[in-house]
Amino acid sequence: MEERKITIENLEVNYKTFGSSSCAKASEDKTILVLHGWGAGSAAWVEAAALLAQEKLQVIVPDMPGFGKSQAPKTAWRIDDYVDWVNRFADELKLKKFILIGHSFGGQVAAKFCVAHSEKVDKLILCAAAIIRRERLGRRQKIARFLSQAKIMKRYIPFGIYSLLRKAVYRVGGSKDYAMAQGIMAQIFQNVSKEDALERVRQIKVSTLIVWGEKDNETPLADAYEISRRLISSKLITIPDAGHKLHRTHAQELKNIIFKFLK
Repeated sequence: MEERKITIENLEVNYKTFGSSSCAKASEDKTILVLHGWGAGSAAWVEAAALLAQEKLQVIVPDMPGFGKSQAPKTAWRIDDYVDWVNRFADELKLKKFILIGHSFGGQVAAKFCVAHSEKVDKLILCAAAIIRRERLGRRQKIARFLSQAKIMKRYIPFGIYSLLRKAVYRVGGSKDYAMAQGIMAQIFQNVSKEDALERVRQIKVSTLIVWGEKDNETPLADAYEISRRLISSKLITIPDAGHKLHRTHAQELKNIIFKFLK
């Protein structure tokens, strides 16, 4: 594994590479670009990427802007901004055609990238992709949202205590990702979490693998079937005892599924 930095759109970003260019040539120039989930960064993909690299594949995992060791955007980006950034990143690394993997939030970006830049994507792999962004709020979540947004709390509770309480409320009944987001990233999270990309997947024409954990509590398994029905060419594989972070808990199994699909 090598770790490098590059400047794109005045933002310094970090990325990891696994394998080598010679390995990629040995596998008909197959390069995999991985887009990580929200809050994770490239570190979450180290084990899975290393396993894929053992199969003579070159794997590149960037810390997308605002995550890992990369600088955050100066404005509140939307999904299209991340799609444009991925395109610039691929151009800077001279990636003409590659296999694209997207997990969770990264899957949301990957799906829209496939529509906008289909000529660059050889195959698409969606892992627990957060493509469907409909609101799923039960009573507890509704109470949490109300409390977290109530201005009266902010008026009478010291800022430090209010901030801690707000995070606790989101952890219990709201969004952990939003609770952890700070500053501009909190605004970006609000933008991306409102953007549903389900109808856009109808425009994806490349061969697509959908991998999902059957015990996923963040992106329900039903989403996988709904996405698969809208894709022109797709294969859906589920992992019975896996949750949302299947790339971390089931790295070897995920690698086997992906490599079989690529073969």
